[in-house]
Amino acid sequence: MCCARQVAASTWLPHSFDYVEAQEDYVALKAGGRTDLKQERISNFEKSLNPARFVRIHRSYIVNLDRVAKIEPYTKDSKVAVLSSGEQLPVSRSGQSKLKAIFGG
Repeated sequence: MCCARQVAASTWLPHSFDYVEAQEDYVALKAGGRTDLKQERISNFEKSLNPARFVRIHRSYIVNLDRVAKIEPYTKDSKVAVLSSGEQLPVSRSGQSKLKAIFGG
């Protein structure tokens, strides 16, 4: 993680990041090729987000729903969330249920 830096919570506006990735006791806030670290567990960070805008799609990922372009099959039993940037994030079975309820289908 050569390009990541640790930031204070107030540095980011919640709507400004594409997704959050768990990295042990940190969360990596990802947006537009930028990565910043915040020392907090993903489960605690998730509580601070608006559930109408952000969804936990995997044990290690929370996605900004505004950035989800589509959901695609990855293997027979799994799917990926394709973001408007082209990045792909794994989606767990429970994440699939949440996204299906939001986007339909």
